[in-house]
Amino acid sequence: MNKLKPLREFIEHQGLSALLIPRTDEFQGEYIAPCSQRLAWLTGFTGSAGFAIISRDKAAFFTDGRYSLQAQQELPSFYERYNISQKSPSQWVLENLSTQDKVGYDPWLFTEAQLKKYERPLVALTPNPIDHLWVDRPSPPQDLMRRHPLKYAGENDESKRARIALTLEADQLLLTSCDSIAWLLNIRGNDVPHVPLVHSICLLRKDHTYDLFVDLRKANDDVMKGLGKSGGRLIEMSQILPHLKTIKGSCQIDPQTLPMILLHTLEQAGIKIIRESDPCLLPKALKNAVELKGAKHAHIQDGIALNRFFEWLYAQPLEGETTELTAAQKLYEFRQEGNLLQDLSFETISGFGPHGAIIHYGVTPESSIPLKREGLYLLDSGGQYLTGTTDVTRTIALGKPTAEQKDRYTRVLKGHIALAQAIFPEGTTGSQLDSLARQFLWQVGCDYDHGTGHGVGSYLSVHEGPQGISKQASAVPLKPGMILSNEPGYYKEGEYGIRIESLVTVIELPHLKGFYGFETLTLVPLDLNLIEDFLLTDQESTWVKQYHERIAQVLSSSVFSSKAIIAYEENFNTFLSK
Repeated sequence: MNKLKPLREFIEHQGLSALLIPRTDEFQGEYIAPCSQRLAWLTGFTGSAGFAIISRDKAAFFTDGRYSLQAQQELPSFYERYNISQKSPSQWVLENLSTQDKVGYDPWLFTEAQLKKYERPLVALTPNPIDHLWVDRPSPPQDLMRRHPLKYAGENDESKRARIALTLEADQLLLTSCDSIAWLLNIRGNDVPHVPLVHSICLLRKDHTYDLFVDLRKANDDVMKGLGKSGGRLIEMSQILPHLKTIKGSCQIDPQTLPMILLHTLEQAGIKIIRESDPCLLPKALKNAVELKGAKHAHIQDGIALNRFFEWLYAQPLEGETTELTAAQKLYEFRQEGNLLQDLSFETISGFGPHGAIIHYGVTPESSIPLKREGLYLLDSGGQYLTGTTDVTRTIALGKPTAEQKDRYTRVLKGHIALAQAIFPEGTTGSQLDSLARQFLWQVGCDYDHGTGHGVGSYLSVHEGPQGISKQASAVPLKPGMILSNEPGYYKEGEYGIRIESLVTVIELPHLKGFYGFETLTLVPLDLNLIEDFLLTDQESTWVKQYHERIAQVLSSSVFSSKAIIAYEENFNTFLSK
């Protein structure tokens, strides 16, 4: 089916010159339900970051460096492809459309901040024209929502609501970010793959009471009674627009996340609007003592699963029977044996050889290839435990590595160690630390086209703001209690990929007042056979040794077979004797 033909007929019939098609949903989430995968339906692109513009005679597609190779493989050839860091959709519009050309958009899928850049007449379209063309569109999710127990959350929702209400500069706050709502109300759900969110909108008032707009079919009696006792009122999601027209006083919104249709509704009702950042972002990022303890529990469970997996993998003959897909499935089986696992935190990236160079490679039955006793294997995976969220990447050599592979791996490792050992003063942002992880690759003219670290939630999103570590300037300082990834990498297109990722938490340094550092949470060994020993300093070699000794100590005291630990200790001794 030529999907662009009826879409262009719609564009012409509406008097438009182009249509903006983002990869997002009404809640501006990274992970979206199958019924919201409009971009994938239209273009075939399955990555988590993409944007298309369809005009009367052109089709343009935009993504970032993580998905450049994937877009090249998945998109039809008639799409113009752009790296969004080099050309944005708004720049394309300015270059290809005249100032009189009208551009259509779905007001549920765009925010005020996103639309400001276009400088062209914009036309809000409801319903979305793709929904009419998508005849076999999946139904919206309807799984039951649930309360997140206090023993895992560490703070009840009454306390959280009181804290947030004190920060408000308006009579009420309109929240549309589902992870913020999940944290604020201690609720979880299954509305998107791998992230325990409930599609919902929350109106929180100064007196801590709130209205929660949700598909009421997802709320059983236990949830209804529990939220009702704590000052909440559940309202059918379809009533959000008429309800907003009746509220009184001022309303605080985040222009980075609020859909335009809700903003227009508030403006038309004459509500005074206060624009501020989501007040839940920072409190959610600063994990409390219970959440930090839970994160360590989750990483012990994850460490056990990964160690067992690699013990299993090294024992396989790798003569065609083990593939990228079956390896990922086997790891999931090991994770399922862990305590409190609810789901994966994202689809496992299981990339052998050239597939490892595709930064966010998604293995499928069609793309899966056998693992062989040669080349590099990159495995990026994570789990959703009731106690916390994990994300870990390890790259291993399945055969004898080349000199270049060892050099690149060691330079990635040196950057990983430099960041893990960083000491920095209060007020430091992640962008100020990013070069620590890249410096050794830069020395040989190499780099990687993704951030060095992202925030991670507590049984929530594996990608969480506002903290991060990247080249992109940031005004958010790193603070104790934040959990981030440490993941430098190197990718040689068509040959191999390398990434070393562990999660870390920001900690205070008692011996240096006003200074912070990182504590590594992940407990998964490195491939010592990929390390070029002479490139490591004595301090770096000691870090590797102590990291593996800590893994052995922590995991051997857990319910865990000691076979893998013994094997790693033998490798340590060989490594240290060189």
